[in-house]
Amino acid sequence: MLLHPRVVHRFAVATAVATYLLILIGGLVHGTGSSLACPDWPTCYGSLMPKMEGGVLVEHSHRLAAGTVVVLTLVLAAMLTATASKDAALRPLRPFGWLAVGLVFVQALLGGITVKLRLPTPISTAHTGTSLLFFLTVVYIAVRSRPVPAIARQVPPPAVPRLALVATVAVYFQMLLGGLVRHSGAALACTDVPLCRGSLWPDAHPTVLIQALHRLTGVAVALIVFASSIVTMRRAGARRDLRALAVVAPVLVLVQIALGLRAVTSFLDLATVEAHLAVATALLATQVLIVLRADPTVVPGRIRLEWFASMVRLGKPRITGMVVITFLGGLWLAPGDIAHWRTIMTLIGTALLVAASNALNMYLERDADALMERTRDRPLPRAIVSPEAALAFGAGLACVGIALVFLGSNLLTGLLGLLAIAGYVAVYTPLKRTSGAALFVGAVPGALPPLMGWTAVTGHLDAPGLALFAVLFLWQIPHFLAIATYRAADYARAGIKVLPLTVSVRVTRVTMFVFSVVLVAVTMALEPLRVAGPRYAVVATVLGAVFIGWAAAGFRRAAENRWARSLFLYSIVYLTLLFVALVVDRTGTLKGFPGPAAMVRGAQSSPTPHAIRTSA
Repeated sequence: MLLHPRVVHRFAVATAVATYLLILIGGLVHGTGSSLACPDWPTCYGSLMPKMEGGVLVEHSHRLAAGTVVVLTLVLAAMLTATASKDAALRPLRPFGWLAVGLVFVQALLGGITVKLRLPTPISTAHTGTSLLFFLTVVYIAVRSRPVPAIARQVPPPAVPRLALVATVAVYFQMLLGGLVRHSGAALACTDVPLCRGSLWPDAHPTVLIQALHRLTGVAVALIVFASSIVTMRRAGARRDLRALAVVAPVLVLVQIALGLRAVTSFLDLATVEAHLAVATALLATQVLIVLRADPTVVPGRIRLEWFASMVRLGKPRITGMVVITFLGGLWLAPGDIAHWRTIMTLIGTALLVAASNALNMYLERDADALMERTRDRPLPRAIVSPEAALAFGAGLACVGIALVFLGSNLLTGLLGLLAIAGYVAVYTPLKRTSGAALFVGAVPGALPPLMGWTAVTGHLDAPGLALFAVLFLWQIPHFLAIATYRAADYARAGIKVLPLTVSVRVTRVTMFVFSVVLVAVTMALEPLRVAGPRYAVVATVLGAVFIGWAAAGFRRAAENRWARSLFLYSIVYLTLLFVALVVDRTGTLKGFPGPAAMVRGAQSSPTPHAIRTSA
């Protein structure tokens, strides 16, 4: 017997409500200190139904509730499978039903591992993250299984669901960071509000910084939700459901902030902490509801293996790898040392920020990419990946990358990382459509990684670090103008304003030559700044002379696209060999600081000492 779609929808709604309650019960387990009230798993003291009192009552009730949700999820997946063959509207939801089954079993497994290993922070945080992903999946099924009304509804502009999607990703990762705060014991690491130990970013143990970061990102997430609600209110038209959600979301944000402050000042009052979790989960639901209800007819296509490879391509792995190398160059050359775990965290965070910038750039330029010969094969123009998936992917990478850079390095490096991604995505990318000066704006975030590597160790800006920044900034001008010269027709077809299309060819070549000369001069300044020694200076002189000569060759009348392409290729060789020379000739250091040998030995000598060493 074929189930009516309305029955499937109502069952999915019930499953979503049960999942919401399960999340709250899980918060109650932690809030009451009952996480290890049952020291074994899946039984409790060897029994499937132990004596229900004290912490056992709370913990085992959570397990029973989880078991109920597992059963509901299995039934829901079976219902979707049974109706998929005869109901075209429910057919696309079948994979999501079994995805929910997979997530709920992973969730149960993580819960068991958490108990067996006595609440390790990474596993407990992953348990939180998986529970939220499972909740979002069930909410998706509940909304998409609702029968489409016979009368077509007004569909708002794409800006409404896409900004709400960014807000959804931001709220999700803020909740994940909240889970890290809870499971790492950082909930009361700062007992003053709104500051943390009298500062926005105290020089303290990483546990304290987790709490400080949670507060700062909370403000950022609030602003994103407010922006999403404003856009929804203005563009939702006659859609009362969307307008209602747009009103509810900011209210939930304000209540959430108040509850967060109250949780600290009340020293984690149980009712307040539970309300904090309940409101956060409700806020997550409102954002995903705006995304889904803004256009109730859209469902993802079938995901193939090519889709996963294309998601990786969104991050431009080769470009990301090159940028990470420049970051490592700055970190290696900086005086002082940095703990190994901090290096790894900051390195991964920087890589994720670069990949996020690339993915969001592809999302914003997907229409232009479809018109250009060299970019039309990218995942978005080929429709292998949807714009929504690319947007969510980029936003998620940015959230994780920002957190890792802040926690792994220091406030200055974190702010430089924020400046890099904001400058590249929000300023440089849209400016390319209106002005040839976009190149000079985009060169700023492109030159920040080596400076970030430097400040990750030193904790401050100084002349040598700024010189490394200048090298990358100046290098990008002739490098990208060379591309723009031999790809001018491609850029013109896409409507992108590059210098060769906005000024004369001669002015473009003069610009390339002038910046090449200044670039070589700055690279030579690294020796008197004690960043490198005489061996590097010899290599830099030879490489620089060739670079200047190659750029000067552009003034010949016979210079055509072949010359521009050869200069582009040499610029890559030039930068690679320059950084190799810097690394090889790494004995030169600033006065008063040890060289890289001390850094390898692990001696703490940074002007801004890090609080935690590898041995801590």
